[in-house]
Amino acid sequence: MQRHIRGFTLIELLVVIAIIAVLIGLLLPAVQKIREAAARAQCGNNLKQIGLAIHMHNDLVGVLPNIALCGGGCVDFNPGMQNIWYEFRHTPVSVFLLPFLEQDTIYKQWNINKNGNDNTTPGTPGGPTNAQLAAGPLKIFLCPSMPPPVNPVYACYSSYGWNRGNCDVTYPRQPGDIGSPTSPYGFTRSDGVFISAMDAGLTFEAGQALAAKHAANPSYWEPFTSYKIKLQSITDGLSNTIAAGDQHSILKGFTTTVVNGVNVGTAVPSSGPNAWGANGGDYYSEGRTTVPMNTLEGPYYNRSITDPALLRDIIFKSPIYSFRSTHPGGCNFLFCDGTVRFLRQSIDMTTYRALGSRNGGEVISDY
Repeated sequence: MQRHIRGFTLIELLVVIAIIAVLIGLLLPAVQKIREAAARAQCGNNLKQIGLAIHMHNDLVGVLPNIALCGGGCVDFNPGMQNIWYEFRHTPVSVFLLPFLEQDTIYKQWNINKNGNDNTTPGTPGGPTNAQLAAGPLKIFLCPSMPPPVNPVYACYSSYGWNRGNCDVTYPRQPGDIGSPTSPYGFTRSDGVFISAMDAGLTFEAGQALAAKHAANPSYWEPFTSYKIKLQSITDGLSNTIAAGDQHSILKGFTTTVVNGVNVGTAVPSSGPNAWGANGGDYYSEGRTTVPMNTLEGPYYNRSITDPALLRDIIFKSPIYSFRSTHPGGCNFLFCDGTVRFLRQSIDMTTYRALGSRNGGEVISDY
């Protein structure tokens, strides 16, 4: 007798495939949510470690690092101050935190009086140059949720930015504002945690006087702790003040002629210049609470802009200063007390700016 083995019919096979497809469709969003939750948790852990480093730096050195040693608003004012500090005036905050983030080897070899792009003068004889030390990203400064950046300006790209708080453009320039006395406009001092020396009280005139002092005596350097603040300067309370937050390389409309530190000649689209160690990674990793969270498009600064109204647009609308992330609905933020909180991008802007200020005395509502 012959045995007949019955197989699946075409219709049955299609039904089974359809059921599997439906199950995958149901499970995939759940899997993606789990992966994002894990990535967000790792991002939060990175920020916690950075928070500990900030506190250790404050305790050991006595002050916090500056975002830069000059500049105000969105303009790099430099009243002849290139040589008044031993440290390079655009060394990013993250470089100073390296010894407290298990990256002491890099810091010990870093040439602190050269820029992050320097490829000629090692910090130690026969050792690597700053450019070689900053040849790639560091895990502690990378959020797992951030996609690989498109044409990053610097190879040492980063996912986090430092809170510079709030400032504004004044026109006409007011006494005490940042800027040249001959300038028709000025900037109020930024009120965040990581600021410039001029935000911390250095005036244009004092900068010129210090530059003249160094010119007369090249061995003179302005003390390392001058024109910097400390955690004790944060009178609004450490738990009410943002220290740092997500600043993913996801910009739109940004172009660059430098990719991974190499001049490519023609401008190409780029997702951002944020960096932990490169020259320019200081100003480009500053977050301002004047700009709504997750602003990805808008005006970018260039040195030809002198119209106060356009400069004000940059301070309040430029995506270069926004805290931004690929986390759905908001960003992770490190507060000065070391806690990490997820803030939704729908946060009231008055509250957001109050969280960015270190000494505004604002009453902060629920958020």
